[in-house]
Amino acid sequence: MALESYGGASHSKQDSLTQDELVSLRLFQLNWALIFLVLVSLCLGLLLTSFRVEWSSYLAMLGMAGLYGIIGHLNERSAARNANIYATLITLAQFISMLVLLISLGYVAAAANLPMQEKNLLALDRMLGFDFRAYLGLVNDQLPLRWAFTQTYGSIHRQLLILMFILPLFGHHRRAAEFAFGFAIALIATTIISTLVPAIGAYHAVGIVPADHPNIEPVVYYGTLKELPLVRDGTTRLLNAYSLGSILTFPSFHAVCAVLYAWALWPFRWLRIAGLLWNVVMIAATPIGGGHFFADVWAGLVVALGSIYTVQRLGNHLAQEGRWKGASSVSQVTELHVQ
Repeated sequence: MALESYGGASHSKQDSLTQDELVSLRLFQLNWALIFLVLVSLCLGLLLTSFRVEWSSYLAMLGMAGLYGIIGHLNERSAARNANIYATLITLAQFISMLVLLISLGYVAAAANLPMQEKNLLALDRMLGFDFRAYLGLVNDQLPLRWAFTQTYGSIHRQLLILMFILPLFGHHRRAAEFAFGFAIALIATTIISTLVPAIGAYHAVGIVPADHPNIEPVVYYGTLKELPLVRDGTTRLLNAYSLGSILTFPSFHAVCAVLYAWALWPFRWLRIAGLLWNVVMIAATPIGGGHFFADVWAGLVVALGSIYTVQRLGNHLAQEGRWKGASSVSQVTELHVQ
């Protein structure tokens, strides 16, 4: 009798969760471990370099993420557990944490000041047959194209915010966890590669000036043009979580996000085609908005697809492992009842 009660109690919580919820919780746990490793890496970077942080900004951002995460995990463990609520809160907590920590780590890594690779990237573009000046001229002269590029390229933050809410709130808990984990893997890979292959952008490399594109204002490219040299020459050494900018060029993180967003939206049948088309245009807009080389875009696509493949393989492994353990547990409990 005692054995029967023990068996029932030990599986009551697990049995109340779907397989996708169990996989999502495991992926969230792994992502927390990954975020912790990034935090440790950033702390080591701060100790070994002259970088400093504006503590109030980091305490505010990471404190908010921590609050979301704690409430989410408390909800997951409570009797009134609601998968939509805890998955949403944990997703928000993880994205806030990883963005603040990884972008900060990118600043520290960029200070390594490795040789610029713009000449090599430009040579690669020409070998691939891509003419940045001609492409820029085409977009500059076409109002509908400029409008489409502006709308899609500028949607990188809006799409992320929407996905952080609709995936868990509409019950796609596993995809939310896969998206968070895949995003973290992709951003880590992009940060490492960009550190090894630093560049400001194609406008700079080709020698294009604002007069050559009077109808286009590549704001993100201008941000990199302003910020990256200051990081490399030692001028920027105070990090503020509220004012971190993009200093990644190769691979293009806009291209990475476009693929991840289209994949994350796929469970919504009514958004599949629209999401895919929107993000294809976003990829096409990436060279113009961010001053990216064609090679940057291709590298971003490879990073994104590699991240998706990795996280889906991991999710399938966890699901298979859960099915095996579940079948084993049922067998053991059945044997106890028979005895």
